[in-house]
This record gives sequence, structure tokens and C-alpha cells, in this order.
Amino acid sequence: MKKITAIVLFLSFLICSVSLADPLKLTDDFSGKIVVNYDETDPSAGSFTFVYSYPCIDESEPDAYIVNSFYREQMDMDETNMLFFADGYSDAGVSAVKAISYQITCNNDQYFSVLMIQNLSVGNNDRTIWEGNTFSRKSGGLGTTFDLPRLLGILDDAEQDEYLIERQSEKAADIVLEMILKMIDENPENLPYFDNITYEYLYDTVFPHEDFYLDDTGNPVFYVNPGIVADESLGFLLFPVLLEDIVDEL
Repeated sequence: MKKITAIVLFLSFLICSVSLADPLKLTDDFSGKIVVNYDETDPSAGSFTFVYSYPCIDESEPDAYIVNSFYREQMDMDETNMLFFADGYSDAGVSAVKAISYQITCNNDQYFSVLMIQNLSVGNNDRTIWEGNTFSRKSGGLGTTFDLPRLLGILDDAEQDEYLIERQSEKAADIVLEMILKMIDENPENLPYFDNITYEYLYDTVFPHEDFYLDDTGNPVFYVNPGIVADESLGFLLFPVLLEDIVDEL
């Protein structure tokens, strides 16, 4: 009887472990399209178009609120701000399109990470902005994303002390900047980096405490904006780092 009970408990443990390891299930995106015509009576006057698509977690998931509350708030902010953008572009007399899309980069039992991609087209000029959003399923923080210090465990999830946040962010960023500088110096892919890139230059232009997303293994991938360390034509440059390597340097 004891053996049967032990087997049942073991199987129950396995089932629970599998369920905990399940990725979050997604449903239809938070999406929409809004067009503001500068002059309703004259289509040739131009317009501002806002198209967005954010990930939405199925509400049956117990952790859905962590992600969905963040993107609901983001949508509200964007729809409000777009009216100010529309006024500005209308005054300039140019049509513009702002499009927001995303890529899910990590979805496991600990983290849900998303690379948000914003494309802005104004006249003949295009600009792309990346933003990494990483959510911790362990912390259960409502509508909040994880920065690097919290990911490394050197800052409590709910910490509000601005001095401590800044100090720990600087500490984490310092380590990552040194790693990025080393990768640039070693340059295994033989990329045409700018000459004489220094730590001081990276410190002023690269912000690893927030400019990252997690890959499918849960390790951070830091990104550097176009034109910072190499010609703008190369686009965003990626610097993947093992989380344990950063922790080892703390």
C-alpha cells in the first residue's frame, strides 16, 4: 500500500511539474487601427495612422493579469498620446504612420519576454524603435516589467527606493558594458565596428539595464541601436550573454 501511495505521489509531482513548465497560452492580440484625418473635408491634407498589436494572454491562465494589465495600460496611453502626435504632424503638413508589432522571445514557467517593435514613417523617413518587455511569472507583479537588476536578483521586485534602484542598475550595467566591450574587441563575426570604442562611450550611448529581452533559454540578449557602434545600415546589433556569467561578476 505504501508503495502504491508513493507511486501516486510521484506521478502527481510529475504532472504538477509539467503543468508548471507550460508556457502561457495566447489568444487574439490586443490590436487596432486608428486614422486621424487632418481635414475631414479634404483627404489630400494628410493623416496620421496608428496601427498596434500587443500580445494577449488567455484569461484562463492564472498569470494572464501580469501581462494583460500592462498592455491594456499601454494601449490606453498610446491612444491618448497619438492625438498629440497627430496634431504635431498636422501642423507640419506631413502624413505619418506609427505601427507597433511584437515578437515573443521567451515563454516558459518563469518568464514571458517580448520584443516590441515600433516603426514610424513620416513622409519619406522611416525609424524603428525596439523595446524589450520581460515579465516575471514568479513575482506576480501587476502590470510591471522586469529590468536587469531584478532579473539578477540584486533588487527586490517591489523596491521603490530611487537611490537603491539607480545604484543597482549602475552595478548591473557596468558588468554588461564591460562584456559588450570585450565582444566588440574580440569581434568573432568580423563586423565593421567603429574604431576606438571605449567603455566611456558605451556608458553614454548603451543602456543594458533596460535594453534587453530574454531568449528561449531565459538568457538576456542586449541590443544596441543602429549607428552607435557600427554603421547604421547594419541595424540593431545583438549581444547575447549568459545570465550566470553576469551573476558570477557581481
